[in-house]
Amino acid sequence: MGQSIHNNPTCCVAITNNYMYDQRVQKVVRYLVSVGYHITIIGRNFPVLRQEDIDSIHPDLHESVSIDLLSLKFSRGWRFYLEFNWKLWRLLRKQKYDVYLANDLDTILGLFHGSTHHAKRIFDAHEWFEEVDELQKKPFVRWIWKTIAHRYIPKFTHCYTVNQWLADTFSTAYSKDFAVVRNIPVKRRLEEALTQAIEEALPKDFILYQGVINSGRGLDKVISAWTNDLPPLVIAGYGDKVDQFKKLAHQQGKSDLIIWLGRITPGLLPSITKRALLGLHLLDTASKNYRYSLANKCFEYMHANLPMLTVKTPIHELLHEKAPYFLMLDDIQPEHIAQGIKRCLSAESQQAMRQAANEAKKNFTWANECQQLETMYAL
Repeated sequence: MGQSIHNNPTCCVAITNNYMYDQRVQKVVRYLVSVGYHITIIGRNFPVLRQEDIDSIHPDLHESVSIDLLSLKFSRGWRFYLEFNWKLWRLLRKQKYDVYLANDLDTILGLFHGSTHHAKRIFDAHEWFEEVDELQKKPFVRWIWKTIAHRYIPKFTHCYTVNQWLADTFSTAYSKDFAVVRNIPVKRRLEEALTQAIEEALPKDFILYQGVINSGRGLDKVISAWTNDLPPLVIAGYGDKVDQFKKLAHQQGKSDLIIWLGRITPGLLPSITKRALLGLHLLDTASKNYRYSLANKCFEYMHANLPMLTVKTPIHELLHEKAPYFLMLDDIQPEHIAQGIKRCLSAESQQAMRQAANEAKKNFTWANECQQLETMYAL
C-alpha cells in the first residue's frame, strides 16, 4: 500500500473513528487526492467498514484511496488504545509513506514510532483530547494522555486543529505552532435521496439533533425539556448513551415525542438537516473540551440555512459576531432550553436567523478553508 502509484506521493491516514462517519477526515482525504496523493487509511475493524464502504463514500476516488483494517480484540479502554497503536506500529514498519497523518492523540504513538525518520509527520487535533468529558473522573488516565501529548506533539512536522482558541492554547502548551482548519462542510453538487424508511420516519415539522450521542452533549437535559406543544425531536446519530437516553425518554413518558434515526452517513445528513425547523447544539460546558470546541454541526446547520440553539461559550460568541444565525443560552437547564426553543420557532426569529445563515455560509466555505492545508502537505 505504501509504494507510490504512478509516482504519486503517498500518505498514511491513521484513525480510530469509523471513517464512514468522520467528515473531517473525509474532507482532508479528498483534498489530498485533489493535489495528487495516494491515500492509505489505517483504521479499526468496525463490522460495517470495508473497502466497498470507502468506495461508496467517494466513488470518484476509487483508484486513489485504499484501507487497511486492523483486526482488534478490544474495542474500548486502555487495552484498545494499546492494541491499536501496537498493531499500527507493526503495520507501518512494513510500509513507507511520504506523509503520515495522525488524527487525534489516540493514534499518535503507533504512527510516530512506525513512521520513517525523515518522513513528514502531521497531527490533526480534532478536540482537546485530555480534557474530554469521559476523562474528568479518571485523573491517572488523563495524566497519561497529557504526558503523551507533551512528549510527542512537539516532534511532529506540522499540527493543526479546529479553531483559533485551541490553536493558541496548544501552541503555548506544546511549544509547537498550530494552524487552524475549521469543520466547514464541503459543498455538495447533489444531495443523496433519503431512504423510504427515513422519509416515513420524518414528520413534516421537527427539531433536530445530529451528532454523537455520548456524555456531555446535553441530550438528557433536552429530553427533560420536551413537551407536547413542541414539534417532535429527531435525533440523527449514535453513541454509547443511546440506550440510557431512550430509557430516560420512556421513564418521562416522552417516547412518542422523539424519533431516533440512528447512524446517518454524511452524504444523507444534509437532506435531513435542511428540513428541520431548528438545530440543537447544547453542550455541557463544564468540560474544557466542549467549552472550547467548534463542532461540525455549527457549520452544517449554517450551510442548511438552519437556525441553531446552543450554549454561550467564548468560541460561539466569536462566531456569533460574524454569523448571528443562532441563539445562545447561559446554561442548559431544561426550562431554559424549552424557552429558547420557543423563541427560535417564532416567525421573526426564523426569518432573521435563516437570512443570517444564508449570508454567513458565503464566507465560511471549505474551498477557502482547505487552503490552510496546502503548505503543510506540500513535499
